[in-house]
Amino acid sequence: MTRQVEVIQSEQNQWLKRCKALQQKKYRQQYGEFVAEGLRFVQEALENQAARVILLDEKQSSFLEQLPNGEVPVYLVKEGLLAKALNTVNPQGIAAIAVQKEWEWQDVAGMHQIVVIDGVQDPGNLGTIMRTALASDTQAMICLKGTVDLYNDKTLRSTMGAVFRLPVYHIDDAEEMCKDLHRWGFQLAVADIRAEQYYHQMQFPEKTALVVSNEANGPQLIKEGDIMVKIPLYQDAESLNVAVAAGILMYAVRTGREEK
Repeated sequence: MTRQVEVIQSEQNQWLKRCKALQQKKYRQQYGEFVAEGLRFVQEALENQAARVILLDEKQSSFLEQLPNGEVPVYLVKEGLLAKALNTVNPQGIAAIAVQKEWEWQDVAGMHQIVVIDGVQDPGNLGTIMRTALASDTQAMICLKGTVDLYNDKTLRSTMGAVFRLPVYHIDDAEEMCKDLHRWGFQLAVADIRAEQYYHQMQFPEKTALVVSNEANGPQLIKEGDIMVKIPLYQDAESLNVAVAAGILMYAVRTGREEK
């Protein structure tokens, strides 16, 4: 199938205006969309059937050869106009407006390992946790109220495309979530520096919901779990970066399942 390419000459074009609006969280929530910037990210959006439209600066038309043919419309944008609609300081000249995938909450009941994000504020940390969750075979990520927006540009860049493949749930009512998880057989393992037990001294449950939180303030909405766990600090360090800690613990949960 030959890809059809249209040309955008004005910054008043609907897709450029949408792209600019999606730099704000309220519009990302309203439209259920986000902006994927850069060639690799756009390719990921296409491969995962998440791209709605592709916007390409006319000076970067050579990127067309690296995009698979398909039904997603591509617009060549007059030089400079796309950059005005994006937040990136040095954009690559290609972006996709992508759909935020919706996942069925009931699907979590059949999972064995999930990670719950309780108030992590740094975009890079959240994106890294998501990327590591996918790599460690963690089956879903839950973002509780008070966690940084997954779909802002800084977070998205650090997910390295995992945002298209890992189920994500945004939960406001932590109490109801805990009831559901317990009903489905999960135990909550809360990572907290104040815990008495180290992760390598314990056996994680068959169905584990690992809760990680802001490294400075600790757990916010889930202060007590079925299990409290920590990572040893062998030198005089105050704490571990939350993304590093989450990675260690997610792999420990996964390794424990393998050993069983």
